[in-house]
Amino acid sequence: MSKPIEVSYIWNKENIEKLFDASYKYQFEHSRKRYIGWFFIALMQYGIVIALKKEAFAILLFTTIVLFYWYYGKKWIAQKRARKSFEASEFKDKEIKLTVDKDGLHLITPNKEDWSWDEIEEIVSLGDDIMIYKYPNFHYIPINGFESIEEKSRFKSLVKKYGRLR
Repeated sequence: MSKPIEVSYIWNKENIEKLFDASYKYQFEHSRKRYIGWFFIALMQYGIVIALKKEAFAILLFTTIVLFYWYYGKKWIAQKRARKSFEASEFKDKEIKLTVDKDGLHLITPNKEDWSWDEIEEIVSLGDDIMIYKYPNFHYIPINGFESIEEKSRFKSLVKKYGRLR
């Protein structure tokens, strides 16, 4: 039996921002809701054209505000909520330790938890970092959480073995 893969890192503001950006992009790219959003935006853009032709400035103002919200406000509000959640978190600036073996993922600190491979929805490789999705939460492992590149490689091969890597 090979030794378990050990992961250790500090959960800080830099990691929460990386997690937010990665999970926001990942959720948007893999959500069916985005198609409804695109249809809604197309309607809003059509509303702008109609408002300009009819000189209906109230409709123009409304559709412009909705478009700004869609493209900029939605992400800004979610990011602000994530930062506020981090500030109130019990894990803020604490060391996170976990081990990974053939049985699954075992969170050691800050509170003990065991996740079997069946409980984990998927594990996504985000360039150098790893995002573990276990409904309803994302767990983020930065590259500096692994002792070495070999450990990260062992982690990825173990995850592939259980069919969880995307």
